[in-house]
Amino acid sequence: MRLSAILLFLLSLMLARAAETRVLFLGDSITYDGRWAAWVESALRNNAAYADAEILNLGLGSETTSGLSEQGHAGGKFPRPCIHERLGRVLAACKPTLVIACYGMNDGIYQPLDEARMNAYRQGMTKLKEEVEKTGSKIVFVTPAIFQPDTPEKDTLHYDAVLDAQAKWLKGQRAAGWKVVDIRPDLRLFLEAMDVMDPDFVFSPDGVHPAERGHAEMGKMIAKGLWPLLGLKGEPKMASERNFPLLKKHADLLRDAYLTETKHTRPGVPEGKPVPEATAESKRLLEVYQAVNRAKKSMWNGHPMEEFTADGRSALLVMPRNGIQPGSPWIWRTEFFGHEPQADISLLNRGFCVAYIDMQDMYGSPKAMGHMDAFYDFLRTGYDVSPKVVLEGFSRGGLFAFNWAALHPGQVAGLYVDAPVCDFKSWPGGKGVGPGSAGDWEKLLKVYGMTEAEALAYTKNPVDNLEPLAKAGIPIFAVIGDADEGVPVGENIDIVEKRYKLFGGKIEVIRKPGGKHHPHSLPDPTPIVEAVMKMVGR
Repeated sequence: MRLSAILLFLLSLMLARAAETRVLFLGDSITYDGRWAAWVESALRNNAAYADAEILNLGLGSETTSGLSEQGHAGGKFPRPCIHERLGRVLAACKPTLVIACYGMNDGIYQPLDEARMNAYRQGMTKLKEEVEKTGSKIVFVTPAIFQPDTPEKDTLHYDAVLDAQAKWLKGQRAAGWKVVDIRPDLRLFLEAMDVMDPDFVFSPDGVHPAERGHAEMGKMIAKGLWPLLGLKGEPKMASERNFPLLKKHADLLRDAYLTETKHTRPGVPEGKPVPEATAESKRLLEVYQAVNRAKKSMWNGHPMEEFTADGRSALLVMPRNGIQPGSPWIWRTEFFGHEPQADISLLNRGFCVAYIDMQDMYGSPKAMGHMDAFYDFLRTGYDVSPKVVLEGFSRGGLFAFNWAALHPGQVAGLYVDAPVCDFKSWPGGKGVGPGSAGDWEKLLKVYGMTEAEALAYTKNPVDNLEPLAKAGIPIFAVIGDADEGVPVGENIDIVEKRYKLFGGKIEVIRKPGGKHHPHSLPDPTPIVEAVMKMVGR
């Protein structure tokens, strides 16, 4: 009996948490812009209660709650839309459990304080609260930003005083149980501080719409005010500036899709993708964002490293000391990360990133290619690295490097291979002069899903599949020991070199006289580094 009671209690807690997983932002063009809402979303997603919530921003430019519109709005093209025209459709489509609404900037239609207009605003906000709460959702109101914050002397109609009156009325409703976040006092303090720190700072270039920093500050202030209202512990933690654009892109996709789906009436709003398509794409972006956002941060040979999970595999990216830039060049170590790292470290010092995903015991198989495809997309999406990568294949890593390059020649700047396996019949098969590896051969057959006879007849080993690389003009740079006993050069790189030249490909092989399979690389990695730099046009 006692156990049943405990289980019911735990279930009720789970249901209580699950019930608050759909958040909807509503507002005018400042909300539609998406930046402050995305900053708040980032804070919510950093809290366990909202980490996997469905969060939508359906703000709409020019919108009011009052239903008022000035004469000649938008050059006479259309009157201001009112949230109440679309609210029922939006609530039905989104089924929010929490609504965060920021209205007011447009509700006084940029005229002096007037009781009739103020009353229309009060009635509109009250109706908004009632309609939202009828669905069982909670609603939190956010006071509007400041009008003409940088040039208050131009506010000749004292419109900011109208916004003050709205904020005062909203705060007065707290006594009746309304949940209100008032950002205006903090915004004024922020503006006063910026006047001292940076006299050239501009919060709102047109007097209404905040710029980048303004949206970020609004997001922080709103999140700070939400935390106690939502019963969340600790302080809000926002996204990093580097990760923020990814979250914003995800939010904008959903915004455009749902605005189109719910049939708003405002002209000039770009049409969104169908909701299922946008949802699938946005889910992928959110997964990448969350993986990057939760990455374990450390240092590797004096360079920042982030470790994360990509496509279910452990992966990492090491970045230059001065930070990653959009389109940064990168080299992808396909196996044995950290072994003989001198070339990688030197490239990091020259602005490269070094990437790695764990694909142990996959031997360049089609399954490994799928993980590589996903990892490439992950890094392009989450870190905005260059669309063309240099593949670095040590030993069996050569199978991965050559095979992926043959599948995606347009995404490869070049290959640096070191004592590479170029034919799995040679290693681990041991079907030539080398000893091979019986254990690895069994693992390879399993991961490729082949019998030994099928493996021996396989025609997509790197030695067989060089023409796509040559046609794409991909340069190959190899370092080998000419007495390699484990991966015999006569069965691997020698065949590649001969065939690649016949295809018109460019290949350079550095041969270490008497060198065995180990050690890899060169004590002085300068030739490797210079070759890689040339591959990316540096």
